[in-house]
Amino acid sequence: MDDRYVYGVLRAGADPAISEGGVGDEAVELVTSGGLAALVSPAPPGEVPGNRRNLMAHSRVLQEAARDTSVLPMRFGVVMPSESEVRQELLDAHAEQLLAQLETFDGLAELEVKLLCPEAELLRAVVSEHPELVKRREALEGRPPEATYYERIELGELVAGALDAKREELMRRVLERVEPLSAATEIGERLHEQMVANIALLVERERIPEVDAAVDRLGEELGPNIRVRYVGPLPPYSFATLDGTEASAWA
Repeated sequence: MDDRYVYGVLRAGADPAISEGGVGDEAVELVTSGGLAALVSPAPPGEVPGNRRNLMAHSRVLQEAARDTSVLPMRFGVVMPSESEVRQELLDAHAEQLLAQLETFDGLAELEVKLLCPEAELLRAVVSEHPELVKRREALEGRPPEATYYERIELGELVAGALDAKREELMRRVLERVEPLSAATEIGERLHEQMVANIALLVERERIPEVDAAVDRLGEELGPNIRVRYVGPLPPYSFATLDGTEASAWA
């Protein structure tokens, strides 16, 4: 079977060091055409299982390739019928656009900064900063729930608003430190309750040590209850786009 699993696109002539096998533990190789190359490996039969092992392998291949060169990442699960299809339908059909995007991202890498904090800890911080919320809660103690229904709703809304304001404050603190060092930033969705901030940075590779130092200082300032998760360099997942009919295949 000639199916090829496709990880991403880079310039021909690049020789990324991939330390392990890719999806399905298959060897990763390059398919080239003109000035472009695609990172591929033999695809498993049928639909590619979206298990943790395969997802991690996909991410690792792209991350290792992105250490030394610009890579345009494909989303997980893209399979093409053969090497010739990879050349014709991906590299040749989109050559102009792919080369333009690679030029756009030359010398740049994505870094991801996430702040994580248990909601109970965040609530504790909010209560300590807003003693009026404690007073309002204490005023409700011992009173019948039916007689204080609207007051309890109002208190809940005030607490929720204070939590949102705290998250925004923490987000601003991150951006104040890293945005001046970045070519672009993208604020992502909070993916779960413990995620306070989710920020992608597009950074010149030579400035990565500056961002490293800024994030380290931020982690020290925020204290032990807020965990800073910092990942990169990565391919430009949050910034690369492919227009046209193949856009859904792009990460």
